[in-house]
Amino acid sequence: MTATTSPTANASRSPMGETSNRGKVVALRSSVVDVWFPKQLPKLNTRLEIAQDSPIIIEVITQVDAHTVRGIALTPTAGLARGSEVVDT
Repeated sequence: MTATTSPTANASRSPMGETSNRGKVVALRSSVVDVWFPKQLPKLNTRLEIAQDSPIIIEVITQVDAHTVRGIALTPTAGLARGSEVVDT
């Protein structure tokens, strides 16, 4: 995937491979995680990451509303809390 230089490309990848589409955990129920994104919702089946000592990987399973997605954690969620920053990969 090539980098986009358009200032309106909210989720374009930078040359470093990082994405600018970031969200916050708003609800956590066991392995079900709701994440709020201010700019753009990730697509279904997208991988979300939370950087910690052991990264937490979440797969988007549904779009709840205009700013929130619900995902299922594919790794243990120990240490995850509301407000944790999430990166749309």
